[in-house]
Amino acid sequence: MLDARFRSLSFATTAVWLATLAALTALAVTSAYWTWAWFAPRSEPAAQAPVSLVAGLDAARGLFGTVRVNRSSAAPGGTAYKLLGVVAASGGEPGYALLKLDGKRAVTVRQGGEVDPGTRVVEVNADHVVLDRSGMRETLALPRQGRNAATVTKHAE
Repeated sequence: MLDARFRSLSFATTAVWLATLAALTALAVTSAYWTWAWFAPRSEPAAQAPVSLVAGLDAARGLFGTVRVNRSSAAPGGTAYKLLGVVAASGGEPGYALLKLDGKRAVTVRQGGEVDPGTRVVEVNADHVVLDRSGMRETLALPRQGRNAATVTKHAE
């Protein structure tokens, strides 16, 4: 009988010893992990390549869609203008612009005068004219040799 009690006591002691060993192993692994996490040297972040502003603008250009400009057609809600020639201002006199309207008729307009209702010539320069189309400024450049006249810029006033 003593032998049976000793065996059950030996079994219980072994079970407790194994459980304690497993708990101590888990404690050691957890302690090692958190010690390394807290006290390990921090690595320097890798230097990133500088982002080019031009690349950023190119990427952003298509965000809101693009407008295709057909230079030979009329502007939305208006007439197509082509600059044929200028007489620049001199001696206190205003300049004149020779414009072709809708590819059909040519008109000469004095600086400050109206081309059509709502469209007037604001500036006449040696190589371009500036039109005001209902509050929108439009710059027409003189044609260069071998090229047609082109609208250079449009901007709100």
